[in-house]
Amino acid sequence: MNNLDDEEYLTGYHCDAVYKKQVIPENQGNAFIEAIPDRLNAHKLYEALYSAPRFKGDVSKLDIEDRLALVQQIRKSFWLPLSGHFYRYRQYYNMIKIGYQSRNPYSPSYNRQYALGLDKVFNSGVDEEGRNIAGVNHTAEGFADIGLSGMGKSVTNKRILQLFPQVIHHKSYKGRQLTKAQVVWLHVECPSSKSVSQLSRNFFAAVDKALGSGSNFFEKFGEKAGTIEVLAQRMVKVANQINLGVLLIDEIQKVHRAHSGGDERMIEFITELTNTIGIPVVIVGNLKSLYLFKSSLANSRRAIPDSYVENITDRMVEGELNTNGEKAITEWDDFIEALWEFQYTLSRVPLTEEFKSQMYYHCIGIPDIAVKLFMHVQCQAIVNGGDERITQNLINSVASKSLKLLQPMFERVRRGESAVLIEFENKDIHWTEFNEYFKEAAHRVYVHGKLAQEHERAIQQKNRMSILEDLIAFTSKMSKSIEEAESIAQRVFESSNGMGDLNSMYQHVAKLVMESQETSTRSQTKNKVAQFPKLKKNKGELPLMDISDIRYIVKAGEQKKMSIEESLLDADLIKDPLEFNLL
Repeated sequence: MNNLDDEEYLTGYHCDAVYKKQVIPENQGNAFIEAIPDRLNAHKLYEALYSAPRFKGDVSKLDIEDRLALVQQIRKSFWLPLSGHFYRYRQYYNMIKIGYQSRNPYSPSYNRQYALGLDKVFNSGVDEEGRNIAGVNHTAEGFADIGLSGMGKSVTNKRILQLFPQVIHHKSYKGRQLTKAQVVWLHVECPSSKSVSQLSRNFFAAVDKALGSGSNFFEKFGEKAGTIEVLAQRMVKVANQINLGVLLIDEIQKVHRAHSGGDERMIEFITELTNTIGIPVVIVGNLKSLYLFKSSLANSRRAIPDSYVENITDRMVEGELNTNGEKAITEWDDFIEALWEFQYTLSRVPLTEEFKSQMYYHCIGIPDIAVKLFMHVQCQAIVNGGDERITQNLINSVASKSLKLLQPMFERVRRGESAVLIEFENKDIHWTEFNEYFKEAAHRVYVHGKLAQEHERAIQQKNRMSILEDLIAFTSKMSKSIEEAESIAQRVFESSNGMGDLNSMYQHVAKLVMESQETSTRSQTKNKVAQFPKLKKNKGELPLMDISDIRYIVKAGEQKKMSIEESLLDADLIKDPLEFNLL
């Protein structure tokens, strides 16, 4: 399909349109709205969202390895719907239907947009009343889900999206032909390359992934460069063609200001998708993404739809005693009680108020940290042997080691300095015991995904010589001699003692090789300049190299205003630094 096939894209199910009678007059007579399934009630929504480890047997009959494996299943399988998730589902459901109100496939004004041309409609913008030149006043809404890492924002939004069909296939509506595919939702993750251009490419690839074989939007639009305005225009055109219900842009904090043209340019890029053609947009990110809103939203309110909502996700609150000495029940109580059920130690320990308070103290109400800490405590209890009981001393001991880097910050939070949590986004949770295990393991251990990110330095430390060998092999593909390759690779490697960011090291050696070759070329040219007549320089012409040559790839990327990192990533020449084997 395209050169992004290896990327993972969130997908959902396809279905044929079944039209439902609508109570709200604004929703009646609109095939796109009537094809949306009925809203789930609270009970059905809970059943659809809840998930838990499926093991129901007697753990006392299992060996240590099986019980340790069950503990690892908790984080993968456990997910508890909370009150905020029900609100978010209603928000999505209403937003999708309202967004389609101004996009009735049989509306004359809506179809007038196609007659005028979507490019012309987009370039003309909207008038003071919010109408575009086709006379359409779009009803699209949008919201931002911003909050602390570990609160489950991305998982929540993904799970809710997958409750809706991703693609609805229309054939006829009330006796009239209607051969259209309606993409109800699309999930796009911001790229690690931090560029808006790569974000748009991810969008087109996600569209092709959703529609399946035969869709070639990436080939048509994704491989072309352009300004932010042009990229947004292409995305709007395709979103309109596929009748997109809502676009979710996840991990928005990855889009760096320097790559996006500034805070306000990024906000403009997102709001352009909403205002002119009427695409509801949801953006999700951690506290790092607050830079997008800190000044831009305050200074550019006229560009933000009136219906725009900002959701800031805070950590869970621990219940406090009231005047009668009774403790209020909070989401933290519901969460920890549900989590505590999944004990795979030989001795089950009931959850007491003391355990609740102790767990909250160490994780300060962040669910992801609570789950990890609970897993680590169980693993330690099982490895210690004996009756394998979870105790307060064991929780304190594991937390003091596993959360060592976070505890000073958490202590400031306990003193009331909540603003310090923004620093949390710049900290990597360092799970000391697992890192030591990786370094000391005599057998082969494969680490992928998020777990690999959490233990990257431990993995990297054990693989220092393999990293150097890979770095030399990579450099030799660009260099004229193996001696030069070894020299450059060794210099970059030793500058960080082999513990620097791996992608940065690849970029650094590529830059040094290019500089070395340019210096060599200038020297040779200077020595021979008197021997040859001057030739007219062809601007923009690449040197004669094979297209697979890394020098060619980097040079070609420069002409497209791409960084070395973006060029190498685009050509799939930089490996995932986290997928190393521990020997």
